[in-house]
Amino acid sequence: MKNFYLGIVLVLFLGLTAFRCGESGTTSVDTSKTGTLSIRLTDAPGDFEAVNVSFSEISAHINDQWITVIDSPQTIDLLEWNNGNSIEIGNAEIPAGRYTQIRLKIDSAAVVKNNQSYPADVPSGAQTGLKLITSFTVTEGASYSLMLDFDADRSVIRLGPKNNPRGFKLKPTIRAVAIAETGSISGLVLNPQNLPVAYALQNADTVTSSVVNSASGAFMLSFLPAGNYTVSIQDSAGFSFSQSSVTVNTGQDTDLGNITLQ
Repeated sequence: MKNFYLGIVLVLFLGLTAFRCGESGTTSVDTSKTGTLSIRLTDAPGDFEAVNVSFSEISAHINDQWITVIDSPQTIDLLEWNNGNSIEIGNAEIPAGRYTQIRLKIDSAAVVKNNQSYPADVPSGAQTGLKLITSFTVTEGASYSLMLDFDADRSVIRLGPKNNPRGFKLKPTIRAVAIAETGSISGLVLNPQNLPVAYALQNADTVTSSVVNSASGAFMLSFLPAGNYTVSIQDSAGFSFSQSSVTVNTGQDTDLGNITLQ
């Protein structure tokens, strides 16, 4: 009889434990309702011939779970995708719901400078998963596009002299923004012969930048969240331009017209 009561107590204890674990454990994801997530990549210009980054996995976080968007390695030269250009690096049908993070796993990187390729040291955090805090909702039956703006100029740390580096480190600087919630700023520099670069600034911090086309003088500062910006343009000869309170509206381009650097 003693063993009988002991058995009842054990069953009740295990049942209560399982119930409590169910209350505090991971919330399940409803996989019967899905939408499509597209992840694109763009880059700000950098002072290199190429910055090749190898991604091994991209995942999105929902209800304490990571949902894989891609898990096949791909290598991308970041500098091919700037000045308003972008490339899709992931597209998947995923459970509908509210997501809070994107995780990138970067296996390796290489920088080409002065026609020589250098391996760039990738921190362990980027190899195990670089987490970007960004909240977005994937709606059932709909598509959501997220832009990752990878700033190569800030992300690549040069080791040694500028003109004779002994190597590089990759310290990823990335912003994530919903494409549907962005606009752009464009203009035409009338004297673009000295390699000008345009910058969109908020609170003196560069949000994104664009090389001015040396032939046409055109530039576009793309994928900017709605708001007010200062546009600064500087060239290698010391000529410049600055305009504050430039308003960006969602889904629209703000054209600054003709600009002469002085």
